[in-house]
Amino acid sequence: MIKRGRIRILAILGLIFGMVLMAGGCVSGGNQSSETKSTNTSGNDSKQEDVSDNAIFDLYNQIAINDKKADIEKVLGATGNTDAKGSYVYLDPDTGYAVNVFFDNKDLVTLKVLIPTTGARELIELSNASVTEEQVAKITKGMTLSSVKKALFGVGVEMLRMVNPSSTDKEAYALAWINTDGSILVVTFDADTDTVLSAEFKDSLL
Repeated sequence: MIKRGRIRILAILGLIFGMVLMAGGCVSGGNQSSETKSTNTSGNDSKQEDVSDNAIFDLYNQIAINDKKADIEKVLGATGNTDAKGSYVYLDPDTGYAVNVFFDNKDLVTLKVLIPTTGARELIELSNASVTEEQVAKITKGMTLSSVKKALFGVGVEMLRMVNPSSTDKEAYALAWINTDGSILVVTFDADTDTVLSAEFKDSLL
């Protein structure tokens, strides 16, 4: 299993997000009417389903937690390049997006991160978010995915999936809401319950 310290470093360098418990209440919708919020939420759910079908996620979607390194490289027909931290980076030359993968001592995937290597225009356009640092404190541990989507306008883009630090046989994933200036609000969820583990705001996607 990946150490929390390593996860934290990866989060800073490549959109890897630390497990920080956040305090606060539910996010309000400001001056928007309930009818407007309902319409936006419905639209976001539809967009959310379409995001992972974009070509930039092709490589990311081919790699799953607990996949064997040899099987991955057989399917991809390529060997990953080792980075300074001992993880492997697999590049999709067609899209310019890469996947940074960590393996355990049995060569099983414990963490994967989508990394734009030539800019993140596609991710920004897909997310089309408008989020602020102030909203982080209002995304609380245990909130449901549905509640988070209602609170954060725009679309959350999955860019990270890993072994859940609380249990080696469970997974966690992170959704990123990306503003047009590249700033980003990342929410990490328990994959079994789709409830919040942590939230973090960063000034830059890269």
